[in-house]
This record gives sequence, structure tokens and C-alpha cells, in this order.
Amino acid sequence: MNVKKIILIGVGVLVVGGVLANMGSDSKEDTTKKKEATTSKVTKKQESEVPAETDAGDLGDYHVAIKELSFAKDYNGEDVGVIDYEFTNNSDKNAMFLTSITTKAFQNGIALQLAIMSESGYVDSMTEIQPGATLNLKVPYKLTDMTTPVSVEATKLFSDKVKLTKEFILQ
Repeated sequence: MNVKKIILIGVGVLVVGGVLANMGSDSKEDTTKKKEATTSKVTKKQESEVPAETDAGDLGDYHVAIKELSFAKDYNGEDVGVIDYEFTNNSDKNAMFLTSITTKAFQNGIALQLAIMSESGYVDSMTEIQPGATLNLKVPYKLTDMTTPVSVEATKLFSDKVKLTKEFILQ
């Protein structure tokens, strides 16, 4: 009789343990479906956070537009491509284009150097603007030639999650 009690207690413990374990977990199919649903949600969220590349948009707390390309000569008389940017400060603090946004220009996949201009008319990228203000500025780049397209990129300083781009065809 002691053996029967031990067996019944053992079976009872296994049944109760199995029921309790089963209550705390889902079936494999349900778990797989939940994982797929979670994966789908994460993927969709990531897709919506990264907008398509464009020449105007929000970079963090700032709105930037890559406007136009014009030509000039630097202090040495070399050819310069001048990119016009529009910078709007949507933050709650004063901001400067230079310390908020990173811009680059390329020809043949190679970054162009900033040009030094002798004439006036270039708004300094270190000009501080208050929240809500918009600044139009010009950034001069030394061109390698006058026929190769110029590709321009703008990103928030220290971040490249969102990139604004524009290509200018020269000819």
C-alpha cells in the first residue's frame, strides 16, 4: 500500500506540474505566430522611420532644403560650385548650421573641398538663429571640373540615419 501511495503521489505531482507548466506557456504555433507578428511590427516601424532620400526634409530638430547650384570663382580664380541651402531651426534652442548639419559635395564619388571666397554675399554657416527662424546660406565647394555632375548630401551632425540628397547635372 505504501508503494501505491507513492506512485499516486508521483503521478499527481507530474499531472499538476504539467498543468501548471502548460498554463504558463503557449503552444509552439502560438509562440511562432507571436514572434512573426512582433518581427513584422518591428520591420514596419523601421521602414516608416527611414523616409526615402530627398533634397528637403527634417534632420532631427531642423528642416533643411538643398536648393540650387550656381558657379563662382574662389580667391585664386578656380571654379567653385556654390550650393544654396535653407536651414530652419525647429528646436527650442538657438542653433547654427555648422554645428547642427553635416553637408558634403562629391564629383566622381570623391568629396569636394570647401572653397575660400574673397567676395561678400556668403552667409556664414556659423550664424546663430533662434527657434522658428529660417536662414538661407551658400556653401562654396572647389569643383574638379565643369562637366561632371555634383552630388550633394546633408545629414544631422553625428547621425546618418536620414540623408538628404540632390544631384546637379553640369553641362
